[in-house]
Amino acid sequence: MVPRMVPRGPVQVPQGNVFTALGRTILDRLDRGVVLLDAQGCIVDANSHALQVIRNCNGIRLRAGRLAFTDPVLDDRMQQAIAGHGAAQRSGRAVLAARVRCKGSDPYRIVVRPVPPDADERKVAFFALLFAPNGLNGISVEVLRQVYGLTPAQSAVARSLFAGRSVEETANELDLSLNTVRTHLKQIFTKCEVNSQAELLRLLAMGPHEL
Repeated sequence: MVPRMVPRGPVQVPQGNVFTALGRTILDRLDRGVVLLDAQGCIVDANSHALQVIRNCNGIRLRAGRLAFTDPVLDDRMQQAIAGHGAAQRSGRAVLAARVRCKGSDPYRIVVRPVPPDADERKVAFFALLFAPNGLNGISVEVLRQVYGLTPAQSAVARSLFAGRSVEETANELDLSLNTVRTHLKQIFTKCEVNSQAELLRLLAMGPHEL
């Protein structure tokens, strides 16, 4: 699920052929953006989620094909990271980790890492991951049923909590008593092998959101 964003007109985003057909199919199913960059910071390929973010998030832009940012401080950090490609490649550490503001949506998080020097794909120097943690708050009943073994009633409670509602709000939303919701929650804890609501939400966030 991609957060609501304000379109800013057509933007031509390169989509190359670095990903194999199978790789693209898999990457397009992810709930985060994946972008491949060359040593100059130009986009050589990206999955569908990343393309949508780049086209619509006004905090991200393309400058002569390069991934850039409207925030000058963040953009300067990106240019420094590109300039230090060799050292970054040797360290293997992230060269950029930041929050990108997007008008009309929750901020995106971006992490840019160098590709290992022994990678087969020579024209790719960096890969960037785009996250929208505040927008990924939907999870399907099928995931809750098949992956975690929850009943329809338990799934409804888990989905409500995952969407950011409190136990009290969940009870109101589902027209249940607080005791009933708490009973369902205890059963969910047992099936998911967690001990708290925080552990449950972390587990659900890390796992699949839809099948």
